[in-house]
Amino acid sequence: MKGHIDVGGYKLAYQCFGQGTPTVIVEAALGDQPTVSKTWKQVTEKIQTVTRICIYDRAEVRTSQDIAQNLHVLLSKIPLPGPYILVGHSIGGYHVRIFAHLYPQDVAGVILVDTTHPDPMKEYAKAYPTYTPNELPSITEGRAVIEAPTPAVDVIVGDFDVIASSEQVRQAGSLGDIPLIVISHSPTADRQEGQKLFSEVWQRLQADLATLSSKGILITAKYAGHYIPVEEPQIIIDAIAQMVEEIRKQ
Repeated sequence: MKGHIDVGGYKLAYQCFGQGTPTVIVEAALGDQPTVSKTWKQVTEKIQTVTRICIYDRAEVRTSQDIAQNLHVLLSKIPLPGPYILVGHSIGGYHVRIFAHLYPQDVAGVILVDTTHPDPMKEYAKAYPTYTPNELPSITEGRAVIEAPTPAVDVIVGDFDVIASSEQVRQAGSLGDIPLIVISHSPTADRQEGQKLFSEVWQRLQADLATLSSKGILITAKYAGHYIPVEEPQIIIDAIAQMVEEIRKQ
């Protein structure tokens, strides 16, 4: 099942694979559009034998709240009934958390894959006492987002406002008792000079994300870096399959 849906002035392309409930919805990393299908190919091929899984090419517009609202319209127009398992990779975790805040009745579970933390600065201050923006290691996409020096600095990636979205996520707060699995990249993946301290901070922040739900757990990849869907997809496949099974038992 695939198509294009008008969500208010522009169309979003989507693809769904497999059958069954709960449906899994993937929120990809920033910059993955329109290559979502390629990045998540290994996951969708396996999960479609377990339940329905959908990917889409979102529009990087304004803020995470706008993106979450667009997704809600998309799902209602396909139509694709919930509740859903939401899987957010990198900055996609922002959109997933906002969606769960706005539409908790439509969310059966959440899986955060090496996602961006909205408030890392205290942890960075501990690791980098003389911190300036240029002192942090150069790292990829989603992790670069959390290098924004202060909330006073506007950070726009394309049409997407990172700082405003970070504040929306802070305001959204916890996930309550929604089942949550947080998957972090492997600490061994950060081998470049200057990345050791960053890796320690990142792992602490991922552990903090796991406390967003009373049913939250943390899983760490064995060897994958930030692009776990490509480098170590089985850990995501197993997490989704586990959550689907638990939800079906309820």
